[in-house]
Amino acid sequence: MGDIVLSIVAKLAEYTVGPILHHARYLCCFNNIAGNLPNAKEELELTRNSVKERVEEAIKRTEKIEPAVEKWLKDVEKVLEEVHMLQGRISEVSKSYFRRQFQYFLTKEIARKIEKMAQLNHNSKFEPFSKIAELPGMKYYSSKDFVLFKSRESTYENLLEALKDKSVSMIGLVGLGGSGKTTLAKEVGKKAEELKLFEKVVMATVSQTPNIRSIQVQIVDNLGLKFVEESEEGRAQRLSERLRTGTTLLILDDVWEKLEFEAIGIPYNENNKGCGVILTTRSREVCISMQCQTIIELNLLAGDEAWDLFKLNANITDDSPYASKGVAPKIVDECRGLPIAIVTVGSTLKGKTVKEWELAFSRLKDSEPLDIPKGLRSPYACLGLSYDNLTNELAKSLFLLCSIFPEDHEIDLEDLFRFGKGMGLPGTFGTMEKARREMQIAVSILIDSYLLLQASKKERVKMHDMVRDVALWIASKTGQAILASTGMDPRMLIEDETIKDKRAISLWDLKNGQLLDDDQLNCPSLEILLFHSPKVAFEVSNACFERLKMIKILAFLTSSYTWWPWGTDGILSLPQSMESLQNLHTLCLRGYKLGDISILESLQALEILDLRGSSFIELPNGIASLKKLKLLDLFHCSIQENNAYEVIGRCMQLNELYLYIPSYANEEFPHNISFSRLERYVLIYKMYPWHLPTDMLEEHRPTRALCIDGFNASVQSFISLPIKDFFQKAEYLHL
Repeated sequence: MGDIVLSIVAKLAEYTVGPILHHARYLCCFNNIAGNLPNAKEELELTRNSVKERVEEAIKRTEKIEPAVEKWLKDVEKVLEEVHMLQGRISEVSKSYFRRQFQYFLTKEIARKIEKMAQLNHNSKFEPFSKIAELPGMKYYSSKDFVLFKSRESTYENLLEALKDKSVSMIGLVGLGGSGKTTLAKEVGKKAEELKLFEKVVMATVSQTPNIRSIQVQIVDNLGLKFVEESEEGRAQRLSERLRTGTTLLILDDVWEKLEFEAIGIPYNENNKGCGVILTTRSREVCISMQCQTIIELNLLAGDEAWDLFKLNANITDDSPYASKGVAPKIVDECRGLPIAIVTVGSTLKGKTVKEWELAFSRLKDSEPLDIPKGLRSPYACLGLSYDNLTNELAKSLFLLCSIFPEDHEIDLEDLFRFGKGMGLPGTFGTMEKARREMQIAVSILIDSYLLLQASKKERVKMHDMVRDVALWIASKTGQAILASTGMDPRMLIEDETIKDKRAISLWDLKNGQLLDDDQLNCPSLEILLFHSPKVAFEVSNACFERLKMIKILAFLTSSYTWWPWGTDGILSLPQSMESLQNLHTLCLRGYKLGDISILESLQALEILDLRGSSFIELPNGIASLKKLKLLDLFHCSIQENNAYEVIGRCMQLNELYLYIPSYANEEFPHNISFSRLERYVLIYKMYPWHLPTDMLEEHRPTRALCIDGFNASVQSFISLPIKDFFQKAEYLHL
């Protein structure tokens, strides 16, 4: 019985004494509890500041902050504000008439805030903290050049209505090249995104020679999807699964032939309503072959609209002498409402005299393009006029030279310079530096005339596909015919009688590297020969080049032909017939295993030798005897013998040198070199590529630079040697 009583008493104490003591604590420990408040507040503020710093760093990386982090920060700010008010009340407690009661309730509230702040501190570890933000999608594209003319409104509305129709999943937008299909498709895509007709709107450029991998990458970049598969088929399956989730509108721009959706990974069947497609093309047949349920034609501009667009770009008014004399409206009529022609011709004639305008109209009216598709005569004449109005002869030559590159190719200005210098184009004589300045001026003229477009990087340019067609047509008409092809078998050259009159042959993405067996190329007028192949071995017959007496530029490029190649891709044996190329000015052999290159000693006219990214046995001693050699590019070359830098030291005629000795190489930097004539160079000694600063990689490719890894070499010893000339000239130093 006594045990039961004791148990009851203990239980009563547990439920009564404990709470009484707890509440008594609020009455007796006010100062202690209130004194803990500033410390708890300071600790939480430090944690908050740390989280805010992480937020700022994530935002700079264009990452999206997790909602839990944002909620935590809001909760912290709210609590800190409440604590600040609470601290004001603490200072007033001694003045209160009911001080004991006030202290009790205030202490209780302070304890709760301290506990809340401790809990927030404890919950400040977030995983994940942020994630990579999605790309802006169609919002990325600017609308500054878009004018919704009245004749285009119906096309714009028809596209939107077709997108709203759930029974339509494939729409074709067809029209003449340069009629504004791409611009209109972008605007419709932006509107569809704004109206939330689709969860995602993605645009991808297809081009004349579709590249499945490129199309896949363009699509997934805007879907926030990452490929883990290497094969195109695996990537296609991954992309297909993603596009079956939710609703996505794909805008496939510049489609020239039927696309195999299955190979790309685009799901298309009657039961799949989640993935809509707009394709832009120049051919109605493409729309039919792609089974477009709706085909919408984009017509050319009406008379008044064409006139308004022309006035805007030519910077004239209805009262200008060009308009009053009637020559300007006649020129607009000859443009046949094609926007790209109107913009280009208008810009070309801006600021010219009335007589120049009249001459322009005469040329437009009388020009007769050759061998072009029906319906493209007037547009070709318009764009041809832009070429004819160029007064800078180097700009005209570079314009034609740009057409040897594939469609949609981003042309590197350094490639353009080396090929143009090798051709001996007007303005490229004299020193290399003077030729570079002349080329920069000429490129600026072409960009200002809309004949070249600025590419994604400032050191690259692009040609609009129709402008490139015009350049090829002009070259053919002026006796400078160019064969520029993608995916062609090089053995076809021996069977093609038309190549005899070609001035340039440019073959890209070759799948077969067998060149002519034991036959000879019969191109007596050929000046440029360029082959590009993705990782194949080239087999060139010994007699191949014997009849190419006029050739000035020879280039063999692999997929590593770009400016920072890491290793060789293909094998190329130099044929004996190369010694007959006595007019060769530029030789580019990038990314190949070359073996013996001693035959290069015989190329006495050589001015530019570009072996970037290639490997070979040794640098021939005779290279130093090539008196016209001005540019030597051995960047990231693998040379078996150690004589290369001795040979370089005797090349006193050089104006430009590009040399990268990687950290794993055994070669030592030549200590007895003094190049007083060097105008431009990049010398990187024993550094890993990832040690090079970003601005060195992007901004200082072809410039004066000297990089020496201080861990592997003594800077002081270099300064005391003749190499100090480099220090005096260098625009960029990294020691």
